[in-house]
Amino acid sequence: RSSQRRTAPHIEMSATMSAMASVAPVAQTRFGSAKSQKVVARRAVVARAVAEAEAKPEKPKRKFVKKNVTVQDADIAVGNKYEGKVKRVQEYGCFVDFGAKNDGLVHISELKNGFVENVTDVVSADQDVTVWVKSIDAEKGRISLTMKPPPTADELEAIKAKEAEREAKFAARKAQQAEAKAKAEKVKAIKRGTAFEGEVKSVQPFGAFVEIMEGVEGLVHVTEMSDDYNVDVADFCKVGDTVSVKVLDVDGAKVKLTMKDKVDISSVVEEVLQEVEAGASMMEFAFKSKGIAAGQFPSGNDKEKPAAKKAEKAEEPKTEAPKA
Repeated sequence: RSSQRRTAPHIEMSATMSAMASVAPVAQTRFGSAKSQKVVARRAVVARAVAEAEAKPEKPKRKFVKKNVTVQDADIAVGNKYEGKVKRVQEYGCFVDFGAKNDGLVHISELKNGFVENVTDVVSADQDVTVWVKSIDAEKGRISLTMKPPPTADELEAIKAKEAEREAKFAARKAQQAEAKAKAEKVKAIKRGTAFEGEVKSVQPFGAFVEIMEGVEGLVHVTEMSDDYNVDVADFCKVGDTVSVKVLDVDGAKVKLTMKDKVDISSVVEEVLQEVEAGASMMEFAFKSKGIAAGQFPSGNDKEKPAAKKAEKAEEPKTEAPKA
């Protein structure tokens, strides 16, 4: 009996432990931590995404038609003519397959002579066209084409003639600018009043142009030829004559000349002042010789003093005499 009493509690405890062990995983799953629940949710999402991806049908791979290359890159040169077909039309131009590995681009400005508003007004897809190679960019694999036919021999000669004429005009303009610059430097050194002997280069109704220095001409206006009215320039000079002129004024690159004998007013004034001073000294000497001094003559201030004294007396207040 004692042995039975000892073994009975032991059997009951072992049964309880086994029951708790079987229930523990279920309890941990239902009442586990928040972290474990998040892990389970993420696994479920990933498993669902994988199942959906496997359920979608695969897209068929795009097949590219192998291009028939009839023109090798080494044979392409600027100016070559090819027959091609328009493959794509864009707003800026069209791509043409002319047998090379890469299609060439015909810019909208190279579709035809003149202004083109829309590319579709000139070409369309699958249209057969004739193109010429305009430029090649080997590094980027780009080929620029043009649908404008190249100029003929006569047109090429005309273009060369125009280019030569343009170059000649440009050279003449540069020479003219250099001449004007040299003339401006010479004009800067010309001073007003300088006299020159010059040759008449041109005669106009309003005056004459006289060359006073090499490359420097000045205008003698008709009013600077004579003091008379309604004069004729031809009466005073003609082309080729040598005339004496003076510089009247210099305004930038313009030189104004005169043929009149201008009187130097400053010198005249200086001479008059010298004469006046000389006359005054003579008068002073004559008075001194007769014993008359300058102090004996009343000055303007002496005349004013009596009038000033009278005014002061009139302003003084009158004082009444004290009554007796």
